[in-house]
Amino acid sequence: MAKSSGWGDERSLAQTLPFITGGKTPLNQAGEQTWPKVGDNANMVFVEASCSAEAIARRSLRKATIFNGKFVSSTI
Repeated sequence: MAKSSGWGDERSLAQTLPFITGGKTPLNQAGEQTWPKVGDNANMVFVEASCSAEAIARRSLRKATIFNGKFVSSTI
């Protein structure tokens, strides 16, 4: 999506994150934390990347997967 839309800079790539995460982003446009919050489902994937744009633009190494608060896969 980012490539076909011509979104190649870091900010534009980071804006594609909601399309991958079902609408969730760690920060809103004002830079305030919106996720995760207490009570949210603890489902996430940790990758080796310096920022969200790098994780989106490259095939980053998956370091760990957490589902319902439990590690289900990890290389850490």
